[in-house]
Amino acid sequence: MPIPQDGNQTGKMSIPQDGNQTGKMSIPQDGNQTGKMPIPQESTAAIRQEIALVIPQYAGIQHLKEAGDQFQYGGSHLAFGWNFPTPDGKAHFAVLSPSPKELPQGCFWVTTRRGKQFNSMVQEKKDAITGAFREAVLMSREDAEKLGLKQGDAVVLKNDLGELQGKVYIAAVKPGNLQVHWPEGNVLLDKKKRSHVSGIPDYNAIVHLEKSQHES
Repeated sequence: MPIPQDGNQTGKMSIPQDGNQTGKMSIPQDGNQTGKMPIPQESTAAIRQEIALVIPQYAGIQHLKEAGDQFQYGGSHLAFGWNFPTPDGKAHFAVLSPSPKELPQGCFWVTTRRGKQFNSMVQEKKDAITGAFREAVLMSREDAEKLGLKQGDAVVLKNDLGELQGKVYIAAVKPGNLQVHWPEGNVLLDKKKRSHVSGIPDYNAIVHLEKSQHES
């Protein structure tokens, strides 16, 4: 969407105000008054071009054309040249002391893999990075051997909230932990457990793992 610039061409976005000067932004509506904001672009490529213009940090997104194309926002990698966005230009670290959590006997910690855009926005059947299919339950070789499981075995994860059918996928995961894909793993999550600051849900859960009686 074209962004009007201010008169002195500083590159700052000029926000049209409503008539009574309350400071509220006036947003043009489409003709049929559905409340949706019209986006006059003829393709997704044009939208990516606009994003690159409006958000300089996302420069590079306009070059995404083919499946597999990628870019790193902010440059080839963040803090390039060891220059950090802090007053002294150095990285600052803080020591965290997470409260200890006890894992019930025979249970696993399970977390959902939400990164790399392998989620509801890009519903691919296979993760190009790990080779895992969407039904994969990533677990350590040590845990698999303890339970007599092998690659591809059908398993079910259960807790008080729901259950998830999946298949064993041996991966570099710490023993006692499992990973499943998002949003498939949502059936195991407690939607009431949220950050009191941001409202973000806890994407982790405790589950029992059993070998499925229904091999597929």
